[in-house]
Amino acid sequence: MKKSLLALALVSSIANIAAAAQDHPMDSLSGGEIHRAVSILQNQHLVDPASRFPLITLKEPPKAFVLAWQPGQPVPRSAFAIIKQGPRTFEAVIDLTLGVVVSWNEAHDVQPSILLEEFFGAIGLVAENPEFLAGLAARGLTPDQVFCAPLSAGYFAIPEHEGRRLLRLSCFQFGESSNFLAQPIGGLHAVVDTNTGEVLEVTDEGARPMPQELSEYRQSLVEPLRPPLKPVVLAQRLGSNVEIAAVEGGVIKWQKWSFHQRLDRRLGLILSLVSFKDGGQERPVLYQGSLSELFVPYQTDDPNWFYRTFMDVGEYGFGANGSPLVPGADCPETALMLDAVLPDDTGGFYRLPNAVAVFERNTGDPAWRHFDAITGALESRPAVELVVRSIAAVGNYDYLTDWIFTQDGRIRVSVSATGIDLPDAVQSAHLSDPTAAADTRYGTLVAPHVLANNHDHWFSFRLDLDVDGAANTFVRNDLEPVTFDTGPRRSAWKVVPHVARTESDAQLDHGDALWTVVNPSRQNRLGYPVGYELDPLNSAHEYLMSGDDPPTRRALFATHNLWVTPYRPDEIYAAGVYVNQSKGGDGLPAWTAADRPIENTDIVLWYTLGFHHVPRAEDWPVMPLEQHSFELRPANFFDRSPVLDLRQGFRRKP
Repeated sequence: MKKSLLALALVSSIANIAAAAQDHPMDSLSGGEIHRAVSILQNQHLVDPASRFPLITLKEPPKAFVLAWQPGQPVPRSAFAIIKQGPRTFEAVIDLTLGVVVSWNEAHDVQPSILLEEFFGAIGLVAENPEFLAGLAARGLTPDQVFCAPLSAGYFAIPEHEGRRLLRLSCFQFGESSNFLAQPIGGLHAVVDTNTGEVLEVTDEGARPMPQELSEYRQSLVEPLRPPLKPVVLAQRLGSNVEIAAVEGGVIKWQKWSFHQRLDRRLGLILSLVSFKDGGQERPVLYQGSLSELFVPYQTDDPNWFYRTFMDVGEYGFGANGSPLVPGADCPETALMLDAVLPDDTGGFYRLPNAVAVFERNTGDPAWRHFDAITGALESRPAVELVVRSIAAVGNYDYLTDWIFTQDGRIRVSVSATGIDLPDAVQSAHLSDPTAAADTRYGTLVAPHVLANNHDHWFSFRLDLDVDGAANTFVRNDLEPVTFDTGPRRSAWKVVPHVARTESDAQLDHGDALWTVVNPSRQNRLGYPVGYELDPLNSAHEYLMSGDDPPTRRALFATHNLWVTPYRPDEIYAAGVYVNQSKGGDGLPAWTAADRPIENTDIVLWYTLGFHHVPRAEDWPVMPLEQHSFELRPANFFDRSPVLDLRQGFRRKP
């Protein structure tokens, strides 16, 4: 009886998800739409039960339609799918409204993102391989004592790997700790072809000392836990100031901001149609913003590590690896929690609970203040901001992505990394050991016999700015020194604007310049073209790897801090659609080779937010949150300060 009730509840739940109506052109595909897309392909005999779907996502309507659309009007719906059939890869566009396949094309010489069943299949292959089993036995281990992590292989022009679909595996010993990463099995490595089901290579460099520290992170084994804090909570006794137009994603309104959010299987959190209400008018700022790619290259030539140059968005998926957020821990207890419906590898779908958190927070800082020392008058207004947060747990790392809206018209984008450094086993237990210098050439000893390798995180953000309209211009405002020949003052600096006329003009790196997107046809009351400025804040400035290194060729977007392109609806992924085992050159370098004009047109900024991670002892066994961010802020967009109208605050008259 209980089993029957459970089955009925499950059917009812699936039916509710499938029937959810999508009322906005930018809404994610519903469960019903995912099912319909696959059914249309099946009806055309294009897919079968063996077909796999590395990607099913919304094919957005044309931008002109979205901008002209009004609530209540019909919404045409289409899906884009990547289908893997054996070793072959196909792309399809499906019109869900008309129920037809618009296009079906084979993509040659590419590898789509990695499937979940391939991970488990690769683990099963090495667990039955005699050579790999012998390597484990030499270390006194059996397959049931280890976990082998299948990792993307990258591309390194190795002849015997050409045309194969590869995963590389390294293993960890299961111990008494919940942190199985604490005991890496050094020197043993395998390469498998998931298409053919072969173990191509087993490399055994000899056993290394097994780290003995359990490195438990759930509860301290080193010292007593701190006394509990008295509760520090954010309370909203009168309720939230956030308006959400639809539970299934939908439009969010807060203070003067309005935007649409959705969670995508590959890109993760996508914000669209961001506008700010000024004087009763909705003024567009950002048509769409999202993460486009994340490149994480580890810095070593070790045979078991050189290939670890991950593309976490294109190879694994930020939405596919989305993690439920916990109110009171991952976000304030007052957060509004939104679920997401995501496609799976088989053409089905599932609901990810608490996929996105939307919350207000009082920063503890003033939005503005002034104390008049002459009269004693004091005016101060507290700053409150809105945060839209998602978390992707990609292997060992947990990435928080925040889109933060302030009351003065700024949008701050923050990415934070926590989780566990990816460890390697080494001979040395202490820096005084004879092997320590060699062991730590490319990393830091974080525990006895445990090395955390140096690496980078390069995030490419796609920012389709529409500042008071789509026709925009990118201006590089250089800060140039000036010397004076007369008078007591000898030097100063001035702002010298340079309009970027083509794509090559806007391939820029950090320096003494302000990057501004302006609308030449709109002026504020003083005559300045309205604009928004991109402030890098605390991003890394320099890409340090060689330009002819194969990993660099796959991730050329990271070699510049900024790219600017004319808007094209299919230019979404900074390193191309297919980054898994890509030979490189796709995406931004391919598009910008034409050096297209970008002046006074619809433009897209691609900003590379990066940081070099040199591990510290403090990163082990769990890494404290490390945060990096950039900001879009108004630059003569308003006629005057946009926070003059803040009501609550402190006032002391003279």
